[in-house]
Parts: sequence; C-alpha cells; structure tokens
Amino acid sequence: MSLTLVGRASELERLEAVLAEAGETGTALLLQGDPGAGKTVLLDAVAARARSAGARVLRVVGVETERELAFSALHQLLYPLLGHLPELPEYQGVTLEQVLSIREGSAPGRFAISAAALSLLQHAADRQPLFVVVDDVHWIDRSSAEVLTFLTRRLNGCRASFVLAARSGWNGFLDPAGLPVLTVGPLAARDAQLLLDTSHPGLSDPTRRRLLDEAGGNPLALVELPGQLTPAQRDGDEALPTNLPLSSRLESVFADRIRLLDASTRFALLLVALDGQRPGNLREIRTAAERAGQEWDDGLLEASEHTGLVRVDHLADHVTFRHPLARSCLVHMSPGRHRRSAHEALAATLEREPERRAWHLAHAAEDPDEAVAAELTGAAELALARGGAAEAAAAFRRAAELSPDQADRARRLDEAAFAASKGGLLETAHELAGSGAAESLRGAAAAAYVLFHRDGDSDGVFRTLVPVMESAPMSASPEDVAAYDDAFYVLLNCAVWAGRPDLWPSVYQVLDRVSETARMCFDCVADPARTAHDVRARLDVATAELPPHTPFWRVNWLIYTALYLDCFSYYDAVWRDFVGQAAYDGHRFVLLARAHDAYMRGEWDTQLAIAAEGTSDAAEHGYNFTHVLFKYGMASVAAGRGDEEALNELSDEIAAWAVPRRFMLMVTSLRETRARIAIGRGDFEEAYRQAALLTPPGELPAHYPHVQRVFLDLVEAAVRTGRVEEAQAHVEAGQRARLDLISPHHEVILAAAAAVAAPEDRADKLYRAALAVPDAALWAFEYARIHLLYGEWLRRRREHKAARTHLSAAQEAFERMKAPLWAQRARNELRAAGVVTRVPGEGGAAQLSAQEYRIAELAASGLSNKEIGRQMNISPRTVGAHLYRVFPKLGVTARAALRDALDTLSGPNTG
Repeated sequence: MSLTLVGRASELERLEAVLAEAGETGTALLLQGDPGAGKTVLLDAVAARARSAGARVLRVVGVETERELAFSALHQLLYPLLGHLPELPEYQGVTLEQVLSIREGSAPGRFAISAAALSLLQHAADRQPLFVVVDDVHWIDRSSAEVLTFLTRRLNGCRASFVLAARSGWNGFLDPAGLPVLTVGPLAARDAQLLLDTSHPGLSDPTRRRLLDEAGGNPLALVELPGQLTPAQRDGDEALPTNLPLSSRLESVFADRIRLLDASTRFALLLVALDGQRPGNLREIRTAAERAGQEWDDGLLEASEHTGLVRVDHLADHVTFRHPLARSCLVHMSPGRHRRSAHEALAATLEREPERRAWHLAHAAEDPDEAVAAELTGAAELALARGGAAEAAAAFRRAAELSPDQADRARRLDEAAFAASKGGLLETAHELAGSGAAESLRGAAAAAYVLFHRDGDSDGVFRTLVPVMESAPMSASPEDVAAYDDAFYVLLNCAVWAGRPDLWPSVYQVLDRVSETARMCFDCVADPARTAHDVRARLDVATAELPPHTPFWRVNWLIYTALYLDCFSYYDAVWRDFVGQAAYDGHRFVLLARAHDAYMRGEWDTQLAIAAEGTSDAAEHGYNFTHVLFKYGMASVAAGRGDEEALNELSDEIAAWAVPRRFMLMVTSLRETRARIAIGRGDFEEAYRQAALLTPPGELPAHYPHVQRVFLDLVEAAVRTGRVEEAQAHVEAGQRARLDLISPHHEVILAAAAAVAAPEDRADKLYRAALAVPDAALWAFEYARIHLLYGEWLRRRREHKAARTHLSAAQEAFERMKAPLWAQRARNELRAAGVVTRVPGEGGAAQLSAQEYRIAELAASGLSNKEIGRQMNISPRTVGAHLYRVFPKLGVTARAALRDALDTLSGPNTG
C-alpha cells in the first residue's frame, strides 16, 4: 500500500467492492469525510485500479464558481461519452445535445434529461464497464445534482458504478437518501504515527507528539504541516507556534506556497480557480490573462506545479488544482480587486457562452450596473427555460442587486421569488417575495405559492393575490397574460381545496382576465357538474396545439385539467417531454397526477410506491399541502383495501393539518374514504350516512369537484338500506347534470349507479350498458364493482351460470388490487352460486358445496342452527343435516374445531 493510503485498507476494500460490481450491475456509494481526510487520494487509487481492471473511468469535479451554472457538472460527465449519441433514440440524443448547449431547441424536461443521460451511460457501459468518480459533490450545481440523484438510484442492470465524495456536514444539492455512505474518519493512532513517521522521519519526540495531538488523525495535516516547520522546529530546538493550522484552518497549509508565487503566477492561478477547471481551460486562461494586460509565459505555472499546487497537462491544455483547499485558499487570499479583474478578464473570453459570461460579469461588478444586470437577467431566463429554476432564482436575485433603478430591482426580485417557488425553494421564495418593493403579479404569486404549499393559509393567499390581481393593468402581451395566469393558478388551487363558499366570489371577479387555458381548467375543477361538459374536447385541442417551447409550469394547467377528468395517462404522448422539467415543483405535480392515475386504474401498489416517494420529498422541502395530498391518496387505498388501522392513522394525520386551516375539501375527502371502507365491510347504513353528508340524495352541491368519487357509494348504500327512492333521485340528478358527458370515467360511474337503482325489469340492460362503456375496464375498481353488482343481481335471479362469469371477474380483480373485503364479497356470492371449495389433502380432496361451506363458516362464528337457518332462509333441521356431512369431510367432531379446519382450505375453486 502506498504512503498516502496508510490506514485506509478497509475503506479501499469497500471501494473495490463497488468497483467489482461495475462489471456485473451498477451501484453507487457516497464517500464522506473532513477536508484533508484523504477522500481524493482514495478516489485516485480506486480509479487507477478500475483502469487496470478494464473499466472506463469518468471523472467529475464540483467547482464552487460553477455552482450557479445549470448542468455544468453534467457536462463533465457526459461529454466524454458523446460518441455514443448515435446509438440512442433520436429524441434522447437531441435532449442531451440541447442540455449540453450543443444544439438549440426547446427546453428539455428534467425527467427527459435524466432518462437520456441514463440511456447514454447504459449504452457506453454495454461496451465497457464504467466507473464514475464524482469529487467535491458539495460544489455541484443543483440541476446536475438532481440528474445524478436520478442516475444513482437506477443503476440496477447497468454496468456503471458511482463513487461520490463530499465533505462531512456538506450542504450540497445531491439527495443522498438511499445511498450507502462510507465515512472516511481520522486515522487510528497507530496509523497516524506510521504516516507521520514514514512521511517525515527524524522528528523530535516533542514535535512528533504535538503534531499527532493537533492533527487528530487528519492525513493532510500529518503530511503537509511538518513540511512548513523550520529545521529547528522539526528537531525540537525551537518551540512550535501556539496555533497550528488544523482542521478548517488547513487552507493555511497552502497559503505559504501561494505567497512564494510572483504576482503574475498568482493571477494566472486565480483565473484557473475562478474558471472552474474546465477541460481544455489552459487556452482560455492564456486569453483571459492577456485580456487583463498580463504578459503570458508558459513557464508561469511551472513554479506552482513544482510546489504541488496544480497539475498541468500540456497535451490536453488543461490545468487543475491538486487539492480543493488550495483553490479555496488562493481565492480567499486574493484581494477583491484582483478577483474582480480576473472575473472581468474571463467574461471577455466568453462571448459565445452567455450564462458563464453573465456570472463572471456579475462577480466582477462592484457597483450597480444595468448592463450587467440585463445580461444576468438573460442568463436567468435561459436557465429557467432549460429547467434550471434554482439557478434562475440565483441569477435573478443577483441581477436585482445590480439594478440601479428601484423598479427594476423590485421586478427582478419578484422574478427571483417566482423562479424559486417553481424550483421548490419555498423558504427562498418567501424571503425574496418579502424583499421586493413593488406588488407585482410575479411577487404576489410567489408569496401566495408559499402561503398555500408551506403554510396552508388560504385566507393569506386571497389577501395576497386578490388586490394585486384586481389592480393589475389590462394587458394583452403574452408575458402579462402568463403572469396573470400564474397568479390565478395559485388562487384557483387554493379555492378548490379550501372548499369554502366565501372564497369563490373573488375567483369569479377575476375570471374574465385569464387565458382560455386557465378558464378551461377552471371549468373542469371549480364546479364540474355544471361547467365541465365540453372540457374534454377543449383539452384535446389545447394539447394538440401545445407549442414546443411551453414552460413546464404552464403545462400544469393541462395536467390539472386531465387529472380531474381522470385521464392523465391518456395524454402521456403529449407531455412526456415536459415531465419533471421544473426542478422540484413540476416533478411533484407529475408525481401527484401519476399517483392519482394509478389509483383510478387499480394499480394500488404503484400508487403507494409513488406516494411514499412523494411524501418523503414533500416533507423534506416543506411542501406541507402536497404531503397531505399524498397522504389522502394513501388513505384512499387503505379504504379500498379495508385497512381500518391504516385509514384511521392517515385520517388523523390529514385532519390534524386540514381542520385548523379550514381546508374543507380535504376534510370532506376523508368522508369519501369512510363511505368506501364502510361499503367494503358491509356497513351500508354508515356508508349512506357518510356519503349523504357530502352529496345529499338528489343534489350535486356547487363547487364540490369530487361528486363522482362518492356517487356510486351513495347510490349503492341507499339501495342496500331500503332507500330506493333516494337512490333513484340521485341518479336522476346525475343524469340531469349530464355527468356522463364530462369524461368516460364519469360515464362509467353514472351508468353503474343507474343499473344499481333501476327496477328489476330494466337492470339487466343497464348493467350491460355500464360494462360496455368504451374503455370502462381502465378504471379497474369501478369496473370490478360493476361485475360484482351485476353478478349479485344475476345470482339473486338464480341465473347462476351467468353470475359466475361476472363474480369470478370481480374476485380476480379485487384480489389483484389486494382488496380482501371486496374479494370476500365476490367469493361469498360465488359459493351461493354453486361454486365449490376444495380442502387440500393427499389423494382425492374432500369437497364442500357452496352451501355447506357457508353453513360451516357461520357455525364457526358461533351462530346457532336456528340463527344460521334464519340468515340463510332454511330450517334449523336442514342446517343440522348439512353440519352432519361437513364434520367428517373436514375431519372434525365439534363446532369448536371448525374455524381451524376452515383456515386450512386453499380457497375457492371456480372450476
């Protein structure tokens, strides 16, 4: 083992295990440790072994000065792999070329970028295993970090392994959740002694003890600090200084080296530090130095290379710092005027890279400068168009600081707040929205967005938005219309979920100012029973005419509309390129839509998986409303599956947030789940009570967008409790409201309810019509309920053969959804329809008829023969006769043993 790896055998072994997996399947590991702990040395060692093992090594280094540049780190990762672009589908190749600024075009979505990057890695890894080393993760820009988070979670089956290194206590943008972590701690005492003695033999005992004590096992301090001591100090002839440069003060290790450099060399190194050490940067450094009036000499970097500060690769025209602490130290030691001169010189070389140029100019500016502010505003708009909302917020904020005019400053602060809200930075958005001097639509929308998503303050949302929206001047410009729509989006969303009559007049008061797209969404979600009948056709037109450059958050209008039509996935081909484009917020909204869609399609395990991811993300970023929405989706699954315990727990959590904030639609949504679970367990009286509180029979309340979600529950519960007239009145109300014209799902629900409430002579035709609704099977739960209800109706008419077909379909669907109460209801009906259940055993298994099985179940529950007879409409003597035959079939002699015997059955055989 080399000197620099003393005491790191276990860490190196762990890293080599990651490397070994690269040849089979992908994995990722996060390396953490204090500055100087040896993370980079370990990365270098394992990278060398990866090359020896035949893997291709890719290096990415986070750079502090590039933290504001969207996708700068991703460029480092993917640029060496561009030769594989022709192997990708064309749309993925175009996506990567756009995000890497190789091709102009519409802004790709974050999901599209991540998926394309993963595809590129997979294609490259198919040729040769990849080993990706990412150092200084804490300096990586937010957009690249989000893509890296996506990649490291989806490496299974890909021959690419990632090792990422970050400082302990880092506050970077990469989400480490789920990543195994390897902490590089201080060296053990024996290893620290070995490293010190090997690297600096001959130290006096007092000096040695002091260094070991002060270094605390930090390898960099042990290797570097003795070299800074005088010979007398090393020999113990002179006392060591009181304060040694340790821990966070390790930058001082490089300070002495930097002070030895002449002014020209230090300026050249400052250019390297501020440039970001990009590939081929030496050419840019030369040009920048000359622009700054410095005479360039290729020997400028030789002295710093000899002292170990930098590495120079003349073949690649590339210069990098050997250690990030050296780079940081140089920047901190440089006077402000030198840093500004270096930034200005670098900006002069970047005419073709407007974002980097703008940031260098911004760093160079000492006083407000409108020209620089304008360039930085343009850079912010470019970042926002590419999905880098967080980077856009930072650029708008700095542009505001540089704005000489107060109105321009306020406008840019509002733009920064809006971008921050779209980037999921709620605290930043709140801070920025409060710092603007002007009450603009952008600033009000950002402030209200935070009040809604973080605080759940519906009154605050209306107090913030309504006055600004009412006083905004009329304008037909696309920018002003978009700003008005963005404010209205928050207002409408808040009104829907607050569900309070006192809020709606303010919404109607500003309704005539919004775009057609916003009005379409309003018609769909505000009071759909009265206004949503033509929305599906309008949505078809809007999605067909969607401009390719539409920002993702404006596509939210269409997704919101499709979500309430229960047809989100129908339009996947339209907006798949937009999915995930807006950093955090857009990603969350798509997750919500996909979770809802999965629930409606009966894919409940998928729904729970999405909701688990969504709740974790929302809680981490302060999206409290979104967190509760995901919980509501989980509660819906618990209700469908009859999980009382989970539903109670989720309901308590939702109510604790929603009730004090008067989010009444959220509160009433809990009644939807209560009605659903009550029907599942056969408590139709309770189901009717809960449903009737939401929609009284024969009424479709105004501004209640969930009418369809409880419609069938109310009708079935009414019929089951003898309230046939109420059930029929409710169906007639749905027919008068033309619910079937709103969406195919609404049509299925109304058709099913009509069949349930119909007279006997019309029911058969109506059940058939409900099952024949186009695409009815897409909504798996309602479709299974129709089969169950129709099968029950047929079984009561003794049409057992036809009943079995529908009951079997219902049972299979409910079991697939893991809805045991509903599946049991179907099984009970199947038994009553003559389907036998076999008892497993050797040879021929004993058989119970459906009636025998049901009698055995009731007897096992403790009912007497008389009670069983009354329930099954047979005589007690007949019950006794059946039990006389059941006992020997099950191998029992008493009722007390029936339950255990029935538990051994393998389940019904419908053959």
